[in-house]
Amino acid sequence: MRCSGRAVLVTSLLLLFAAPQLLGQRVAERHGFWFGGGVGMGSARLSCTICRGGRNGGMSGYLRLGATVTPQILLGAETTVWYHSEAAVDYLLGSVQAVLYLYPARKSGLYIKTGFGLAQYSAKDDQDQMSTQALAGQFGVGYEIAVNGGLSIVPYANFLGSSGADLKFNNTVSSLSANTSLIQVGVGLTLH
Repeated sequence: MRCSGRAVLVTSLLLLFAAPQLLGQRVAERHGFWFGGGVGMGSARLSCTICRGGRNGGMSGYLRLGATVTPQILLGAETTVWYHSEAAVDYLLGSVQAVLYLYPARKSGLYIKTGFGLAQYSAKDDQDQMSTQALAGQFGVGYEIAVNGGLSIVPYANFLGSSGADLKFNNTVSSLSANTSLIQVGVGLTLH
């Protein structure tokens, strides 16, 4: 799992930085409805006064769909999931958000993304569960490398964060407040 995760990370970064030179600057035709999905690596963290510090690495992915407003502005919905398991504890971070994609140059596959919605984090073992749910925002960049007129390979990098959520232990709300964050890097496919 560790080697495949590193391979995804390295491939994603190479594609993201080399994308403008790949495929002769071909750009996907952005019109109508679109959808996509991607996988990669994620690094998530839960911050609170009693939480242990540091980030956990794990597999991450997304599914998204939407409509084209103009060839440079796309609106949609996106769900993101990150998973990590360690010492019989399963960690899960998921979000559902409304997203806006902005393509600064019409003839480029480069996009900037922002979104707003809801994120939920949980850590559970056989006996206990800790969870939090809060409003969340995200920011990301990516580059659509056209394979044909409507299909693109998309290396991407995202940051998702939430703050001020109530921390629950075994479904009992505590007096603690928590923040979550997720950094993602991966490769996806989008069909316009």
